[in-house]
Amino acid sequence: MAHPVSFHGANMRLLPPEGSENVQELATFTNGFCSVSCWQLEPDELAEIARTGRIYVSIFSGRSQPPVFVGSEDTVRGVVVDFGGVWKREGGDVHG
Repeated sequence: MAHPVSFHGANMRLLPPEGSENVQELATFTNGFCSVSCWQLEPDELAEIARTGRIYVSIFSGRSQPPVFVGSEDTVRGVVVDFGGVWKREGGDVHG
């Protein structure tokens, strides 16, 4: 199962609900309009994604799904920058 990963530039931590099991703290970057998290996939998941070309997203909110964008760091930064600042990469940024 994919698990959340802290990343350079994260500026907020979302804590699991008290008493919850199998829910980890989530490091995020927010610019007030977008919230970004980073996930590490297990080797078997990467193999399945490479084989099928598909990623499934589950939002635990019942009957709706808020706007979600899934992509690589470069791709997500390219979208988030349209809504405000982006996080600084480890080692500095060439493009902000």
